Amino acid sequence: MQFIRRCTAIVTFLLFFSVAGVAGQFSFVGNFVNDNDVQLFSFTLLSPGTVTVQTWGYGGGTNAAGQVISSGGFEPILAIFEAPSGIAASGPIDPGAPPCAPRNVDPTLLPLTFCRDAFGQVSLGAGDYFLSLTQFDNEPIGNLSDGFYWTDANPDPNFNNHFVGTLGFQRDSHWAVDILAVDAASEITAAPEPASAALFAGAVVLAGFWRRRLTRF
Repeated sequence: MQFIRRCTAIVTFLLFFSVAGVAGQFSFVGNFVNDNDVQLFSFTLLSPGTVTVQTWGYGGGTNAAGQVISSGGFEPILAIFEAPSGIAASGPIDPGAPPCAPRNVDPTLLPLTFCRDAFGQVSLGAGDYFLSLTQFDNEPIGNLSDGFYWTDANPDPNFNNHFVGTLGFQRDSHWAVDILAVDAASEITAAPEPASAALFAGAVVLAGFWRRRLTRF
């Protein structure tokens, strides 16, 4: 309960600034500690639409908030789940390959044209959703409650030798995520281990809180 109360307070704070920001565009940045960390976000659509989700940490660039993101981050995976059920609403959105646009090539790896950020556009109905961010290849097993391969099925906090990427290139822990064309979005604070189970339980509570708050506007 202490974790849920803490998350609720944080989400209340974040929602105040999210609603006051640029309509439909929400940007988040942070760092992982372990290879098998899971970062969750919540977002809401008040009417059906196509949601764009994109990472910037691998190749760098300028996110929707105008922040310049450096390259060098890990290879990410995104996935979308219905809230509060956690039922998968999209397959995993894996790191990309050329052609790159709108993802950027990591300039530190030229002449190799590595652009292994994640980018996806998903048509969704009105409702509440979760977005997960993990490091490749910590794939979601199925629904959100099923967890992630290296977090839950085969727990290993150092499965990728601390952010080592394709062809053995050393990456780092920073990430940047944009969620676009939604009515509200917020980061869900990470939980103590076991990560996926605690995050899912907290996220379900927060999804209901969030929906009640939005209907008041």
